[in-house]
Amino acid sequence: MNDNFKIIEALLYVQGDKGITPKDVKEVLDMPTLNARKQLNAFKKEYNNSNRGLQIFEFNDVYKMATRSEFKEYISKLVTIIKKKRLSSSAIETAGIIAYKQPITKSQINEVRGISSEATVNTLLVKGLIEEKGIAKTPGSPILYGITDKFYDYFKIRSLKELPKLSEFNEVEGADDDFELFSSQRQD
Repeated sequence: MNDNFKIIEALLYVQGDKGITPKDVKEVLDMPTLNARKQLNAFKKEYNNSNRGLQIFEFNDVYKMATRSEFKEYISKLVTIIKKKRLSSSAIETAGIIAYKQPITKSQINEVRGISSEATVNTLLVKGLIEEKGIAKTPGSPILYGITDKFYDYFKIRSLKELPKLSEFNEVEGADDDFELFSSQRQD
């Protein structure tokens, strides 16, 4: 595989579903568009003939890397396995905070949790349990987060009214004024 092909492979990987065009290759490799298209087509032919788990497809002059259809069954199994994974205690804690306090910013979540929640919020976004609800009218214009319908499905509740009242957590036997709502679930 020549150096241009290695670069094209890297570009396809980085662009993912967006794919790359001959114009992209032209700009990156500093060559005429016609040569870029020839390079993409030659790469596609060589790559697809190498019998890999992935192959290159072209749709409307956009080249994309995708899995071969004969591996669909295995990919489906992996997706099923990944979907079955449960949320970590920090994700449950963060989702709960968002449910009770929505709309809420990451910095407000961090303040309640006492630690950074960047990765946890991203996990909840990817899983579709929370979503961006807008922009706060505060300095920096941080994103506001709230729960989605998928949150209700995941936690098997019909409405937020089914969540315990925050005041009930202050009545926990032996709880002091610094009691944290979800501290018993924290693993991080």
